[in-house]
Amino acid sequence: MKARIVLCCFLLLFVNQGLTATSFNVFQTYIVTVPGVGDVGGSVVLTVRTFVSLVAIFFVGGFYKRVSLRAGATLAMLFTAAGFFIYGMANDLVMFCLGSVFTGIGYGFGGMVAMTMIIGNWFRGHIGTMVGIAGMGTGVASMVMPVVAAAVIEATSLSTAFMLEGALALVFAGVVVALLRSKPEDVGMSVQEERDAYADRRGRKVVMGTTTIGTHDKRLMVACIFMVGAICIVGNSYFSVLLTSSGVALGTAAALTAVMGLALTVSKFATGWVFDLIGTKRGSIIFFAIYFVGLVLCFLVSVGGAVDAFFAAVFLGAGIAVGNTGVSIWALELSSPSQRLKLVRDFQVAFAFGGFAFTMLPGVLANFSGSYGITYLIFAVASVACLALVLRVYKDRGRA
Repeated sequence: MKARIVLCCFLLLFVNQGLTATSFNVFQTYIVTVPGVGDVGGSVVLTVRTFVSLVAIFFVGGFYKRVSLRAGATLAMLFTAAGFFIYGMANDLVMFCLGSVFTGIGYGFGGMVAMTMIIGNWFRGHIGTMVGIAGMGTGVASMVMPVVAAAVIEATSLSTAFMLEGALALVFAGVVVALLRSKPEDVGMSVQEERDAYADRRGRKVVMGTTTIGTHDKRLMVACIFMVGAICIVGNSYFSVLLTSSGVALGTAAALTAVMGLALTVSKFATGWVFDLIGTKRGSIIFFAIYFVGLVLCFLVSVGGAVDAFFAAVFLGAGIAVGNTGVSIWALELSSPSQRLKLVRDFQVAFAFGGFAFTMLPGVLANFSGSYGITYLIFAVASVACLALVLRVYKDRGRA
């Protein structure tokens, strides 16, 4: 049963975050060529989705107090499917923006908050590994779907590609509603679940929290995750632009972006597994260190060229996972059952708002400095500050 739960979480993120965000860039090249859309309109389409998803995440706590995780997750996937069907029918900017409203709702209500709560209900041990496996859904989507979508567009049309992704979202929604249950009690597994929880906990360092951190520590974590969101979301989004603006050829930049995506996908699982093995505190140190190296290498790309860019892609992708898998694990460990939904929501709002607030920073700094690299140097310094805040909170928590 638990394997089904993890599969459902994987599909949830594949659809609601993978299709709508991490793999959506492939469509941008074609959307901007639609009459009446253009480059500015293409940016508006993405901005609408980002803004709506941020608003949805803010209200996700109230949403899941009214509906079950199973119903809410399925509904979110249906919103995403509807958004892609609207994209498929779109022939102007207004329709594309309407599609983004629907996919933004799907992203917000059916993304990391829902996944984290489902994992939290079903597991007491191996939490990091399960979160990591589920998180790979976005990475797999980013590697597979752009290739498939591009092939469909070239063979048929942009509309057909959108419609097929909408149909895929519908199919996966059917799988989720058939297999997912909100909690073990829904299938009469409460006693067995406790036995499994004990077995899962043995030899593992990441376990569900029983008390919620105090107000001061919560503020420190929110500040940390706000910065982590900026570093991860913006750092990921501008990587290919950094490469091409540093003299790396377009083809090489595309290949290195794929390398980064592969490193991120693998690292999402590795982050959770390492956290389980040696503890969240030590695991955070390792992956923040990896991320720091990746950010510094990004700053040095203009000097080191393609060779440096390759290692930058590997370390950057591996480090970004701390902002995906890590945030969910922090929320589960640092909250009590009664406060878990609220803390998970607050952490994800901070993460999303950090990315939204600093979206324009690389372009602005590039105009002044002539290089996107300066942004990555600033992010490298910020990553050290983020790690310091995590260590401070875990020290207060008294967890090794």
